[in-house]
Amino acid sequence: MPATQRSAERVARILDDYNRGSGQPVNKQKSVIFFSTNCPEETRRMVYDVLQIETEALGEKYLGLLTAAGAEEDGTFDYVAGRIWGFVNGWGENTLSCAGREVLIKANAQAVPTYPMSCVKLLNKVCDKIRTYISNYWWGSAVDSHKTHWQKWSKLTLPKAQGRMGFHDLQLFNKAMLDKQGWRLMTRPKALYTWVIKGKYYPHGNFMSAKQKRNNCETWKAMMHGRDVLKRGMIRRVGPGNSIDIWEDNWIQGIGVLKPRVHLEEVTIRRVYDLFIPGTRVWNVPRVNESFILMDAEEVLKIKPVSSWDEDLWAWAYEKHGCYSVRSAYRVLKEDQ
Repeated sequence: MPATQRSAERVARILDDYNRGSGQPVNKQKSVIFFSTNCPEETRRMVYDVLQIETEALGEKYLGLLTAAGAEEDGTFDYVAGRIWGFVNGWGENTLSCAGREVLIKANAQAVPTYPMSCVKLLNKVCDKIRTYISNYWWGSAVDSHKTHWQKWSKLTLPKAQGRMGFHDLQLFNKAMLDKQGWRLMTRPKALYTWVIKGKYYPHGNFMSAKQKRNNCETWKAMMHGRDVLKRGMIRRVGPGNSIDIWEDNWIQGIGVLKPRVHLEEVTIRRVYDLFIPGTRVWNVPRVNESFILMDAEEVLKIKPVSSWDEDLWAWAYEKHGCYSVRSAYRVLKEDQ
């Protein structure tokens, strides 16, 4: 937010409303403020006085992630690769079997960047460092080993069902982790964080239609980086059908592309509810058959609209339970690679 007296007074009122509503006063002695580097000293003092918070912190961490991370090119996340180097270097003192090294890599080394990857897009050079440390340890039991790597790393990241090791492709795993943030924005429209992000980045649309600008923050850029996977896998579950575009939205589970394969020129209807018998949520079979090719019509008639829903809901097409999972998104990305 801008560092102005009006903004500071508004935050103070919000905190006061929270105190009175919840009965839990904010401890201002333990609270901190963040300012950009170009904020003048007199403006900072004004904000201090209005909020009655005197502590400024710019280098603190939360779950190992810097809370004031700058641009991704500035080496902010090199510490992630450094932590993995420390782990792997320590393991090199013990001679372990392949099975033991696999367990250490999957349960420890690959778990270290999980939280940063869910918030920001790590630079390729950081992912390459991590991959090098893990690969050297896998083939030579030491982080600085230069033994022959008998298989390309891309082959080792294939699943065990294909006879490989199932190690993470870090760039793809990073993308799958970021997609979860977009999934939450789409499926929790009434959450506070959704209101905040929507008000700033897409006030007149939704996450899928939002545009990226050059001066957007790194977290928003990271969310946008993984959005193409969501566009492929998010599907509408049919309720009233008034918000589903027949030809543009994903809504037919039994079709690989999740939407009609062919748009017949003579068909002018746009919304799914136009395919219902008027006043009901029952398919108008003759209209469905004349609006789609045979294969598409058969899949449409298999869908059972839910009469108790007030709106059409979002679901994830690659899980039976309909909820997004990093595992299924990663699998889709890996299959497309």
